[in-house]
Amino acid sequence: MTMRGTKSGTSKRRFIGLQWKSFLWLSILLLSLSTAFYALNYYSLTSQFRAQRQAEVIALRHHIRGLFTGTSDRLIRLGGALASVANLGDALYRRNPDKIATAVTDYASLRYELDLRQIELYTIDANRVGSWTQSGAGKLPEEFIRRAIKTVKDEERPLSLLYCQPTCLIYAFVPILSSGKNVGVVALGQSIADFIIDFRLITGADIALAVPTNENAGSEQPQWGVKVAALTDAAKLTALLQHLSDLYPNPSELDQGHLLKWDNAHYDVNRVLLNEIIPDQPGFIVLISDVSQRLNDIKNALHDDMLMALGSLLAAELILLYLIRVPLWRLGQLTRTLPLLAEGAYDQARDRFSNHRKKARFRDEIDFLYDSAITLSHQLEENSLTLAAKNSELAKERDFIQGLLDSAQVLVLTQTRHGIIRAGNNFAAMLTGYSPQQLQGQRFIDLIADDNAKPEVLGKLEALCSHRLQQMEHEHELACKDKKRRQIVWVHTLLHQEYIDDTVVLSVGMDVTERVHAETQMRWLANHDSLTSLANRHRFIEDLTHAYDEVTRTGGSAALLVFDLDHFKEVNDTSGHAAGDALLRMVADELRARARSSDIIARLGGDEFAMLMPQTDGYGAEIFANDLNERLTNTPFVFGDKRYRIGASIGIAFLPQHGANIQEVMANADIAMYEAKKAGRSCARIFADDQKQLQMLTQNVYWKDILIHAIAKEHLFFHFQPMVDAITGKTLFNEALLRLRMPDGRIALPGEFLPSAERAGFNYDIDCYVVQAALKILLADPRKRLFVNLSTAALSHSDWTDVLAQAVKDQHLVSDRLVFEITETAVIADMEKARQITNKVTSLGFQFAVDDFGAGFSSLYYLKHLPVKYVKLDQSLIKDIVVNQEDRNFVRAIILMIHAYGKTIVGEGVEDEATLELLRDMGVDMIQGFYISRPQKNCNSSIAKARSDHAHG
Repeated sequence: MTMRGTKSGTSKRRFIGLQWKSFLWLSILLLSLSTAFYALNYYSLTSQFRAQRQAEVIALRHHIRGLFTGTSDRLIRLGGALASVANLGDALYRRNPDKIATAVTDYASLRYELDLRQIELYTIDANRVGSWTQSGAGKLPEEFIRRAIKTVKDEERPLSLLYCQPTCLIYAFVPILSSGKNVGVVALGQSIADFIIDFRLITGADIALAVPTNENAGSEQPQWGVKVAALTDAAKLTALLQHLSDLYPNPSELDQGHLLKWDNAHYDVNRVLLNEIIPDQPGFIVLISDVSQRLNDIKNALHDDMLMALGSLLAAELILLYLIRVPLWRLGQLTRTLPLLAEGAYDQARDRFSNHRKKARFRDEIDFLYDSAITLSHQLEENSLTLAAKNSELAKERDFIQGLLDSAQVLVLTQTRHGIIRAGNNFAAMLTGYSPQQLQGQRFIDLIADDNAKPEVLGKLEALCSHRLQQMEHEHELACKDKKRRQIVWVHTLLHQEYIDDTVVLSVGMDVTERVHAETQMRWLANHDSLTSLANRHRFIEDLTHAYDEVTRTGGSAALLVFDLDHFKEVNDTSGHAAGDALLRMVADELRARARSSDIIARLGGDEFAMLMPQTDGYGAEIFANDLNERLTNTPFVFGDKRYRIGASIGIAFLPQHGANIQEVMANADIAMYEAKKAGRSCARIFADDQKQLQMLTQNVYWKDILIHAIAKEHLFFHFQPMVDAITGKTLFNEALLRLRMPDGRIALPGEFLPSAERAGFNYDIDCYVVQAALKILLADPRKRLFVNLSTAALSHSDWTDVLAQAVKDQHLVSDRLVFEITETAVIADMEKARQITNKVTSLGFQFAVDDFGAGFSSLYYLKHLPVKYVKLDQSLIKDIVVNQEDRNFVRAIILMIHAYGKTIVGEGVEDEATLELLRDMGVDMIQGFYISRPQKNCNSSIAKARSDHAHG
């Protein structure tokens, strides 16, 4: 054993040569084999001993059973023979005492020849009529005699029994027959001492007969509750039996045999129950065999085997040490040369390898190893050159990838399975404010601003690292060094392998702060009017619904006020839209200033406002309305050099008294508001039931008759307004705007008849009429492409889609020429039904557009989850973008988000060239409005043509 240090000298390790390692391990192997051989031999000898003893015990059991059975059978045959010779059956049958006495005397004279100790003669009633007993044999108890004779009588066969009194005799009770009947029993008794002695002489085993203590025989063994009636070599074994009874208080433990060491000798002890030999006989026999000599033989054999194994092991070790020394020396020379390959000294290494190869004819494996080392040196030299070239290529690729990471506008981080950041790109450093060195070693969850979200993020990262997730995505605010917050969408992916620095997760984050800000504005817009910042119609309807449910549940009351500004059209027409907007903002400010904190104010659209006043009665509502009108009347509206006297027509209805639902309450407030207008404007009216019935009945009956006649006579028709490409000016579609020719020849617009049609349930009939009319136009002229409007009813019933399928299948209509316009109000009426119908229609190739986007709650949810291709921006969004920077920014954000969903955007209500140019710059795809063309009977095909018609119109 020697000590060698590493080349660097930084640490030393204990060196053990291969020679001694081989010698040590092979020695351990040989020692293990010798030990295993010794153990196997020991196991084999002891197993053989146990098997032999099992066979011997079985033979002893058979032998002792045979001695008992043979003696019993001899006595039975002897009893039968004696009864026949003396004609004893006839004497017993005739009850002749002289003859019986003569027979007993004759039997006694034969006792020595027959080896009998006792002869008894009984009648069948167990009366002794004759007896002979040798000295030492006791008289049999009467109860014992009666049981034995009864058994012989009942079973009609001889019976063998063992009885110790104190000498143990085996008795045979043999029935005596006369004329086929049992007339008596002869009992013959013989001592068991002779066959016990024979058993000892034949088998060499000792035997002890144990009987219950109630029999008067032998020495007592109180632990077992028996007396030893017979025992071979009593002087030696009496103490052994006493030791056995102390060691095994329950004699049944000896049934399977036990080895016992006692008095410098080993004994194998087994128990045999007497009832296995003589039925129903209590007691047992203990078989005792001295196995000392055999165990000593096994011990001596194992000792000899151990000496032989140790000698063989020593010889093998010496031979082994001699055989491995020279080859291992040559291997040592090889190992001392191999480091030259690592140092690149290939020529020097090959010289040494060649010097140590054998020159002789007989070569061995070590020579082949030297040859392989020389070959390896050539291959390593070639590979080192190739590797150098590859390293150069990898360095260039690494620099290229690092350049990509540094220039990518996304955060790229690597982290360990414990969430520790290992590296980050330049963008991550720039966005967080930390340098790459400061990022390294930080915990990723420390970059999450929301403390409540950190446990969830950490748990999902652990699931990703344990392969329970393939990819993990989440969106949270990023906590920057300067305390600012950025909204980041993170995507975490598990790398294919864990790197040296424990890097296992690649995290890529995208900064969506601007998008989130725009979505926040959209959510605000969904519930508010952008001009006045009041709640919009959608939000007001929600609040009104909650209030209606509340007053219905509690029995309270609330007032609904609907305002319509008087002379608003005059302000708009004379001073322009800017004046109208200023007036609307002034009225909104006045309402906010006068309203209570519990009141809800909304702009429903145009110049129409509404207010919900909880816990307010008719008196309070009228006071508020009159005070408001007084304030508006006394405060003229000034715009430029013009002054306007303004006021409001106010309709009042109460929840829940004036309607079974909110739609009915709203309608009734509208009726009251129109009554206020009729009364001279700038006043308020509370709804009365007779107003509703008169006006609603009149309107519904009037328009119902008109519409039934119009559908039947096809008096409903279209005017067309072009929708042109914002860049090329080419007309892509025409919107088919519904018109109604009245009986007096006047053309009615949809706003006049559609509300009554909806109340009368005619919306669906009008939708079906519109669809069929549009299909008829498209099938007649293959050049036309149309947008048509559908009501809420079309998204609640699907029967109208059958004509679409028929037109595509039977008449080969190109389905993308027809687009259906729907409002978000129609969608939310029954979202699931709307999705089913729109999916069915788009599966045929037709397309949908969302109309008036921005006029209501304008949720991006429906753009994402409904098959909508076009989005039409409402005129209210774009009318002021030329003069209002905030409106421009807001519309630009909306356009970016809608384009992100892959939708085509249509700008509605374009009325001047400046608005057109701005929408082009913002990326709006299609333009529609009076600046392009007013609705006409015919379809135009370009902006130039549309403008010409507009100028002449």
